[in-house]
Amino acid sequence: MHFLRSGLLAGALFSVVACGEAVEVIEIPDTGHQVNVSNQSLREARNGFTTNIVEKSFTDSGNFETPPKGTYILTQYPGKPGQMAAYVTPDPKDGKRHPAVIWIHGGYGGLSDSDYFWVPQSRDNDQSGSAFRRAGIVEMVPSFRGEDNNPGKYEMFYGELEDIEAAYDWLTQQPWVDPQRIYLAGHSTGGTRVLLACEYSDKFRACFSLGAVPDLKARVEGGKMMVPVPFEKTDQEFSLRSPATFIKSIKKPTWYFEGEESYWTAFNNIARLADSANIPFKAVKIPGGDHFNIIAPVTEAIAQKILKDTNQDSNITFSQADISEITARIEH
Repeated sequence: MHFLRSGLLAGALFSVVACGEAVEVIEIPDTGHQVNVSNQSLREARNGFTTNIVEKSFTDSGNFETPPKGTYILTQYPGKPGQMAAYVTPDPKDGKRHPAVIWIHGGYGGLSDSDYFWVPQSRDNDQSGSAFRRAGIVEMVPSFRGEDNNPGKYEMFYGELEDIEAAYDWLTQQPWVDPQRIYLAGHSTGGTRVLLACEYSDKFRACFSLGAVPDLKARVEGGKMMVPVPFEKTDQEFSLRSPATFIKSIKKPTWYFEGEESYWTAFNNIARLADSANIPFKAVKIPGGDHFNIIAPVTEAIAQKILKDTNQDSNITFSQADISEITARIEH
C-alpha cells in the first residue's frame, strides 16, 4: 500500500492517499501514534464486528449502598444483555417534564460499594456529578454490562455504548423527563465513553466529556491503565474504542474539557479537523486546572447552561468569559 502525505497542518493534522483514497490522519503528540480518521460512522464500523473478550478487568461486589431519601433511587433499566442497575433522581411530582443528564462514572468497577454520589465531596475532586441533581435537573447514573453483577461481560468502551443508548431510551419513557432535553456527560473513563457514545448515537441533545482520552492504544501502551485490558489487543479492537478515529460521526454539539495539566494536545488537532469539516465539536483547556479539580466548576457551569437551553435546538455555547469564571472557581 502506497501512502503519500499532503496538506501538512501545524505538523499534527494531515492527509494521506491510500490506494487512491484520501485519508485524514491525526497525530497523537508525545506518543508516536497516528490515528486514521474514518469516513464511516462508528455505528457502521461496528456492524458485523464482534469484540473478542479474553479476560476480566476486575471483580466487583455488586453490593449497592441505599441512597438517602430525596437524592436517588436504585432502579433498573433494560439493556441488551438484560436488566442493568442505575441510580436515578426521583420524580419531583410537580406535573412537569424536566431536562435530564446521564452522568457516566469514571474509573472501573461500577457503582457498588460507593456512596460518593450523594455524600458531599471535596471540590478539588468531586466525581459525583451531583451538580446536576442540585440544580434540579433529572440525573441518571447507570451501571453497565459486567459491572455490579449486571449480566454480560465488561468490554471497556465497546458494549457500554449500547447500554448508554438503552439508558437514554429508558429515560425518555419517564413521565417527569423531557425527552427532547436529555444530555450526556461524564469524567475520565466516563468522559471517553461520552465521546464514543456521541459518535455511536445522535439521540442526545448535547454531550459533555471531561478528561477523555483520544486514542486508547496510546493510553494502554503508555502504561497508565488501572485494570487489565479485557479484549484482544488488535488494531481493529483499539480503533473501535478510540474517539479520534470516529470524530466525523459526531452530529450533536459536543465538548471536551480538561485542565491544562492533563490536557491531551491531540484534541487541538481533533478540534481543528472538526472545525474544517463543520463537525459540532469543541475542545476546551481550563487554565490552572488538572484532571480532577475542574470537575466541580465545569459540571456546575454545564448545569446552568442546560437550564437555559430551551430553544428547539440546543443553544449552548461556552464563551471566554465562561471559561474564565470556571477557572476562577477551581479549588487548588
